[in-house]
Amino acid sequence: MRTAKWRARFDRMHFLNKVRLIYSLIIMVPILLLECFVWFTSSNFIREQQMLEVRDSIERNFQDIQNQMEQCERSLLYLSSNTIMKEFLITEDNEYMKRLELSENVGPLVYNSLLSTRGFSKIQIFSEKHFGVSYDLFKNDSEVKDADWYKKTEETGKTLWWYGGEQFFITRCIKDPVTEKELGIIRIDLRREVLEDSFGMFLDMPLEISLLKEGEEFYHYTGTGEIQEAGYEKVMDMETSGWQIRYTVGREYFSAMLHPRIIISLFITMCLLACAWMLVNHSTKYLLNRLYRIIEEVKKVKDNNFEIEVDESSGDEIGELAESINRMLKKIRMLIDEVYKSELDKKNLELDLLQSKINPHFLYNNLSAINWIAIENGEDRIYQITTQMATFYRTALNRGVNVDRLEVEAENIKAYLNLQLYAHDDSFEVEYHIEEKVLDIRIPIFIMQPLVENAIEHGIDTLREEKGKISIRIFQDDDWLVISIWDNGKVLYREIGTTVMDRDSFGYGVRNVDKRIRLQCGESSGVEIRADESGTTSLIRLKKNAMII
Repeated sequence: MRTAKWRARFDRMHFLNKVRLIYSLIIMVPILLLECFVWFTSSNFIREQQMLEVRDSIERNFQDIQNQMEQCERSLLYLSSNTIMKEFLITEDNEYMKRLELSENVGPLVYNSLLSTRGFSKIQIFSEKHFGVSYDLFKNDSEVKDADWYKKTEETGKTLWWYGGEQFFITRCIKDPVTEKELGIIRIDLRREVLEDSFGMFLDMPLEISLLKEGEEFYHYTGTGEIQEAGYEKVMDMETSGWQIRYTVGREYFSAMLHPRIIISLFITMCLLACAWMLVNHSTKYLLNRLYRIIEEVKKVKDNNFEIEVDESSGDEIGELAESINRMLKKIRMLIDEVYKSELDKKNLELDLLQSKINPHFLYNNLSAINWIAIENGEDRIYQITTQMATFYRTALNRGVNVDRLEVEAENIKAYLNLQLYAHDDSFEVEYHIEEKVLDIRIPIFIMQPLVENAIEHGIDTLREEKGKISIRIFQDDDWLVISIWDNGKVLYREIGTTVMDRDSFGYGVRNVDKRIRLQCGESSGVEIRADESGTTSLIRLKKNAMII
């Protein structure tokens, strides 16, 4: 169905446009296929390069984070194992002068570590001792003793990494080198800017970075925007902290549509297509110019100018076409002469037909004479019969026209049925139901008589025990004019039951009526005959708007 629709649209196109379309397809389709191949291979290459770039960037970023974490751990280890630090923490609270003397070395030691390690933001050392100096650096552990990070650091004695309260920090236990007794716990808060600054290399990349601990995410970083769909994901173990880091790159980053290489390729293709279209346009105009000149000459034929001569000087196919047109015009001129002669013959035949119409008038005159004789002799029945015959022939012959008002057709069938009633000694009944509003509708004439004749011959005449009945109904049903002829004969019902009679089974007269109706009113109109237990119904359905009069 779709193919037929496109074919019909192509057939309606101008010939020049058809040629342009065909040439365009022949030239442009290979160019487009080549561009598709280039786009596909380039896109794959670009995506591969982007994937390598992503992997390399992730690897470098991961290594940078690892280096920073290792540097932080080394500084922490240096502080926790420093002899001066341990000696300071071993000093008892009552050894005030000794602690004051040691604090002169401990303070610079801590601040030097804070300044030399880029990732440190704050250093605190917690101990059970009560410090009177360097209060910001050294604190009593009473306020943090119940903290989870403090307890786990005491248990493990190792360097532990933490994240809480939007803050990264590391902790480690400081022990007496001789007794292995815990002297305190050092906590170093880290600057999160150091970590997030390292993510700056991904500014042009839709990226999300998550830190995981035992599979649970506790830190999330979003780059240029939230990712709708992941295009690449990599999870790496951070041995220093025991965490995992997950890199997720958005699928949109791997789209090659806006890559300069693709844009240049598309631009070149568009230029080639534009050049191809201009070449097709100019070449088709040049090739079809002579054909259009022939068309302009042929258009003059519509103005009844058959004396034109088409230029046939070219030796190609267009020249052959011009020669054929000239031969055709010559034959047309000959046919015009023949038609002129045939018109003369037609006029003579019309004169003969006019003379033959004298016969119906002769019939009317004789019926009129019989009518007057019957009146003079008091023969009422003869008078009635001749009157109905005159009416029947007047409406049947109808001055030689094929279409007339429904009222004329109704008069004709009434006259015919009256004659049949006389012939059958009123052995059947006839009733009419005709809507007045349909009487002026013009219909093909003489379409009811064959159906009424069938009703009498195959219906009424077959009845033996009951009186025959014929009912004629004419009415309007929306855009349809319906003529119904019913009789109470049962022969057709016994033959076909309650089905509709096949058109191939119609008799000659009914078949002729059906063909005339369908020719003049369309295929949806026509005759339908059906039977049931009450009798036989013949229906004539005429589509009013489709009637050709």
